[in-house]
Amino acid sequence: MKTRILSVTTITFSLLILFNACGEQKGHRRSTIEEPDGVTVVNNPLEPLNPELRIIFEEDLTIGVEDGDENCMFGSQVFMNTDDDGNFYVTDWDRKTVRKYDSNGNFLRSIGRPGQGPGEFQNMSEVKFDIEGNMYLNDVKNRRISFLSKEGSYIEAISVPMLFERVVINSVGFFIARSADNVELGQGKKWDYFYGLFDDKFNLIAEFLRLPQEANARDKNPDSIAQLLADSLSDTAFQPHVNYVLDKNDLIYFGYPENYEIKVYSSEGKLLKIIQRDFEPIKISERHKKDFEQNQDEQFLAKIPAGEMKKVFELIEYPKYKPAYERFILMENGWIFVVVDSVRDESKLVDIFNKDGEYLAQFETDISTDWLSFNNGKAYAVATIDDYKFIKRYNFEILGYRDN
Repeated sequence: MKTRILSVTTITFSLLILFNACGEQKGHRRSTIEEPDGVTVVNNPLEPLNPELRIIFEEDLTIGVEDGDENCMFGSQVFMNTDDDGNFYVTDWDRKTVRKYDSNGNFLRSIGRPGQGPGEFQNMSEVKFDIEGNMYLNDVKNRRISFLSKEGSYIEAISVPMLFERVVINSVGFFIARSADNVELGQGKKWDYFYGLFDDKFNLIAEFLRLPQEANARDKNPDSIAQLLADSLSDTAFQPHVNYVLDKNDLIYFGYPENYEIKVYSSEGKLLKIIQRDFEPIKISERHKKDFEQNQDEQFLAKIPAGEMKKVFELIEYPKYKPAYERFILMENGWIFVVVDSVRDESKLVDIFNKDGEYLAQFETDISTDWLSFNNGKAYAVATIDDYKFIKRYNFEILGYRDN
């Protein structure tokens, strides 16, 4: 009898230890730290809360042809957005025009053309929409932001500083953008890119990130065009790129994936939240390198003799690891869809965070994630198939979600 009592006690004690350990693990997984300055820091561990969760996508519509209808053929650089009526706005950077399609994929009209006059462009961003529903495009070469109606009628343009790009306009007319200062010219060129919130007069309200730049800083003197181009590509290959998105409440989600971190700012530029996750860096493989080579602009590579193109890629110096993630997108339910790793024609690795910044799940998906967006209960993306561009729309379903 004493032996049985001892066994039960031992088992009970062991279960309590296990229960407490699980409780501690769960608490760690959902830890949120309130800092004295009012910034909420959400620390997420390596493992997700809801590993069974998946988002399943089903292709619903494709716009684009390899040959035939000129209105459905796209150049090598294509950006895309949709409005709340489901219409598509496809920026064809090569042709300096925007093509509008209805929600069924029917071509409606072309908007804009090359040039310097009203409604003309030398450089075009993706279409975005202001608080009144008008579309706007940032033109760096013409140094202006052009506003047009959704039907393509020119409304106005505002001049911008010398370098003012990747512009997003919030509901009160303030800008989130990248600019430059501290420019030093000479044998070597130095300057700072900085990202921030600017008022309607382009005065800086809040700075989010500053990245010092330096050109011609390499010690070696390139003895060929191939080496010069390889040096340039070495400086860009698998480097972290700034991501920022404005949500419908004017909150600014900002990330620089040197570390796994996404910051959330108020409409006035005040830091409100930092979302972090422990992660294991992904090594750059041969398939990553091949994908990088395929994604280079053909016009850029055409500047060197064809026989030296192979040499260019052999001379590139690649880093050992990829950035913590590639980009993130906001879903309509407030979740954050983070593209961790992608290679053309292969599955993409995705992380999902809920609206509170908790790490829910990681899974793979076969859809394209280029210019991925969520609107009207659907997903949209630009896909590259055999070097041709297509616009895709997907239905999707969230499976295995549980409220933790």
